[in-house]
Amino acid sequence: MILSGKKIVVTGAASGIGRALVAQLHAKGNELLAVDLHAENLSRLKDEYPGLQTLMLDLTEENSADKIVEWVKSNWNSLDVFFSNAGFALYGNWEEIPKERTEAMFRINVFVHMELAAKLKAGIGSDFRMVVTASAMSYWAVPGYAAYAASKAAIHQWAEGIWSEGDGEWLTLVYPAATATDFFEKAGKQIPKAYPVQPVNKVAKSILKGTEAGKRKIFPSDLFRFMLGLNRVFPLIKRIYCWSENRKLQRWTNNK
Repeated sequence: MILSGKKIVVTGAASGIGRALVAQLHAKGNELLAVDLHAENLSRLKDEYPGLQTLMLDLTEENSADKIVEWVKSNWNSLDVFFSNAGFALYGNWEEIPKERTEAMFRINVFVHMELAAKLKAGIGSDFRMVVTASAMSYWAVPGYAAYAASKAAIHQWAEGIWSEGDGEWLTLVYPAATATDFFEKAGKQIPKAYPVQPVNKVAKSILKGTEAGKRKIFPSDLFRFMLGLNRVFPLIKRIYCWSENRKLQRWTNNK
């Protein structure tokens, strides 16, 4: 699939990876619907990219998936790609993360993607590709991100289950490592950044390249993928990495 002249939806579109995807997809001449919670950011996005369609929507609300499907059916006669990118993180000692915040995070990081997939398949059919932003932490938990890693591991195993049923040619998961966006600022106040940090435009470019190739799994960081393989042979690598990140967590906790 060549991502040019396609009808594409991007959620979490007004910031971070979603915004970078919108910029690169717009430059390729696609018809885009940008979905986001923040009206002001969407308005700026629309001013910057002429012809961009926008939909302000809180995906944690009931029936939000239905509203996206209704918009697509009312405005387009088909859908080519759905970038299900919305999500957020929480940072801190696992015992201190508020229950209600964890529940909200699982709602947006896990359940929304699952609901969107079901509603899109039921309302539009299977002739589209859904690209879900998971995380490198689906595989490799990092100190300070216990609940976030759990949510990303959950969506990863959901996809693995679908693929195991032989019904997953329409589904792609992306596993970014730390990315230079406002991800860390939103996860907590003055939190330390996990290594390595990638440029957001590079991550978006990798996602689009993998989507065009029809890949099931996209790893924007070659270094992370290499470390995954190397750690199978030398498990000490992950232990050293986690020790380093745990020191950052303890310093952050002490300085709060």
